[in-house]
Amino acid sequence: MEYGSMLRNSFNYAVNGLWGNWGKWLLLFISMIIFPLWGGYQWKIYKGESQLPRLENWVEMFINGIKLIVVGIVYGIIPWIILMVLGGAGALMGGAMKSPDAGALIGIIIGFIIAFIFSLIALMALIRFARTDSFGEAFNISAIVAHIGKIGWVSYILALIILWVVAVVALFVFIIAATIAALILALIPLVGWLLGLLLMAIIGILIGPFVGVFEARYFTLIYDSAAAPA
Repeated sequence: MEYGSMLRNSFNYAVNGLWGNWGKWLLLFISMIIFPLWGGYQWKIYKGESQLPRLENWVEMFINGIKLIVVGIVYGIIPWIILMVLGGAGALMGGAMKSPDAGALIGIIIGFIIAFIFSLIALMALIRFARTDSFGEAFNISAIVAHIGKIGWVSYILALIILWVVAVVALFVFIIAATIAALILALIPLVGWLLGLLLMAIIGILIGPFVGVFEARYFTLIYDSAAAPA
């Protein structure tokens, strides 16, 4: 998996699709507030088009966003059920051995490992769902696991770690730059702090859609790094 190439592709995808299209940028920010719309736009990106999709068919976007949210909620609930069951079972087993806390802890640790694995499956499931528009395929665990196996579990996890590191570094730089700019503006008498807050709001509007598009594209490239089973 070419991690550097994927990062560059995702960056260029976002820049080429958003830079200069300020109306689209603003509408995407609004879509993030009305989050089913943003989910519907992620659905479009997950389709794997080479260019940023158009903002159109708002009702369809809203419906598709709701469907993605439903699938995400189901994948979020399952690990918590497993976590509670394993935690309770561990406590009972530990109680039988007069060490309920240790048993519960072991159960919780195992539960968190399963939850982590489910989160990896869920991400690929959402993209598979967008590609197939089938709830059955969204929960076709065997096919999704087989697909991740083709991608490579280690490669997949490493790709996500790289994304998280890039995101943390970018966020750190953004916070420092925005804080410095806000402090400089704050030196202006009377309206300085107001201008600083306005600057932070504008930067938020700019960075939100860009990061969202970048991440969605990056996840899509991970998905497409190996052919998905039928």
